Formats: sequence, C-alpha cells, structure tokens
Amino acid sequence: MCAQAPTENSQAKLDSLDKLIAVEWDMINELKELLREARYTRDKIRISNSLAYHVNCLNRLLIQKGETPLNEETLGTLITRLPKKAQRRVLREFRIWKRKLSSAS
Repeated sequence: MCAQAPTENSQAKLDSLDKLIAVEWDMINELKELLREARYTRDKIRISNSLAYHVNCLNRLLIQKGETPLNEETLGTLITRLPKKAQRRVLREFRIWKRKLSSAS
C-alpha cells in the first residue's frame, strides 16, 4: 500500500478514534475504582468482566489507530503471577466451565 498524505476524512477519523480512546480510558479508570470499592465477590466478577471488555475495546481502537496494543500477555502468564491458592481456584473454575461447555454441545 502506498503512503498517502492525510486527507480531511482520515483526519476526522483519527480525531473520532482519539475521542473514543479517551472515553474508553475514562471507563477503564472508573471501573478500576469500582473494583477497588466492591465488597462482594459477585460484584467484583461483574466489574472485572466489564473491565476486560473495555480493555479489549481499547486495544482494538489502538490497533485501528496504528498503535500497539496495551499488553500482549496471555492468560497463562497472568495466572502464573497469582498466588498458588488463587491459581488452583482459577484452574478449577476453568475445568468446570470447560466441562459444562462440552456437555452443552
């Protein structure tokens, strides 16, 4: 693909991407604060799922803009950083989820 001079349309697209990226950052920061304040496990799980969703959206927006994603670590490397008891819990829950998923099909 040839390099082209930025046009008004591409500049408007970059401006809108910048606005969307800023909104996602605001949402992520707000969710992180809610996660710190959450008292119940059920609330923490829901907030964590929303946080993961918005980080994924932010990564897609950054890729569209031409920047590198935030973090390319795999779930496995993140799990290895957890304490042993938490690792066992996550792996147990994953096995249960996988078993339920295979039995449903």
